Amino acid sequence: GGVGDFGRHDNQPPSDGIHSGQPLIMTNEEKRKAAKEKFDRAHSKTFGGQSISSSGLCELRKTGKKVVVVDVRTEAERKVSRISGSIDEDEFWKMDVKSMQKDTHVVGYCTIGFRSGMFAQKVKNKGIENVYNSEGVVLWTHDRKTEPLIRRDERGNEQPTKEVHVYGSDWDLADEGYKTFKFSTFENVTVGVAGTIGSTLRRWFQ
Repeated sequence: GGVGDFGRHDNQPPSDGIHSGQPLIMTNEEKRKAAKEKFDRAHSKTFGGQSISSSGLCELRKTGKKVVVVDVRTEAERKVSRISGSIDEDEFWKMDVKSMQKDTHVVGYCTIGFRSGMFAQKVKNKGIENVYNSEGVVLWTHDRKTEPLIRRDERGNEQPTKEVHVYGSDWDLADEGYKTFKFSTFENVTVGVAGTIGSTLRRWFQ
């Protein structure tokens, strides 16, 4: 897909943190494998607990169990697209987290699994048993068994979309059927610094 810059962003956790240059031309399967390798590394560095695939999340939702899906990315990223029915991290922490200890399944996701891994560990530390780190929106685009990503308007209406924010060039590995957006180099630095400050503030007040 095409690549474009998209939007400003608020104070959120820094980038997914797994950097490596990508070949100029990759097949769809090479993109999927590279994204999976990045997720596996990010997951092991940040959480190491339960992970869940994109299709696995869809299946979990069909079981009738209580599932809370949390998008821990920035507002600018969420505006491009998100997983249907997801809430943002601020919304999650306003909920009665203690009541989720036994019967609620909490699934965090981001681009490739680094930010959501840190979120999953934080949730696990609150005593919640059923916490998962999802593979993220990049691998979601490669999974044919998933629901489509959606764009949510100001009224909360959801529409399927073939656009996805990949944060930066290192994670521009979405399925070829998607148009990808990313932050500029300057924005990458800005969101990293601002995210670190924002994360520190949240730790103080939680």
